[in-house]
Amino acid sequence: MKAVVTSFVLLLACVVLTSCASLESHVTEPGRNLQGVQRFFVLRNLSDNHGIEERIVRALRARGFVVESGPATLQPDTAQVVIGYEDRWAWDFSNHLVVLTLSARDPKAYLPYATATYVKHVAFTTETDAVVGQVVDKLLEHFK
Repeated sequence: MKAVVTSFVLLLACVVLTSCASLESHVTEPGRNLQGVQRFFVLRNLSDNHGIEERIVRALRARGFVVESGPATLQPDTAQVVIGYEDRWAWDFSNHLVVLTLSARDPKAYLPYATATYVKHVAFTTETDAVVGQVVDKLLEHFK
């Protein structure tokens, strides 16, 4: 009986710990909205070894926006919002995304006016495209 209870407690702990992720956002310039915004530019992170740039582009396109990406030198004049990102990974027999931060800024400014961050303290496998989609949605919700 004791073994059954111990197994149940361990199983319950695993279920609870696998969902310990947080998604939060921060707005530094309240009042901004994306009404009329259609063109985004995703700024390439030179240390991106996991294709996050392409995943962000796909997520924004799936939401109906026109999106280009690349290094800052290729930023088009038509871009209305620049999206920057930072990702961190943990290794536990395979790579796991544990932090993803997206920031939105004006094309002519350096500092972002909104950010959204995903943090997963326990490094269990999470579908990266799903995480990117959640963070994109969280960032965009401030501009509705």
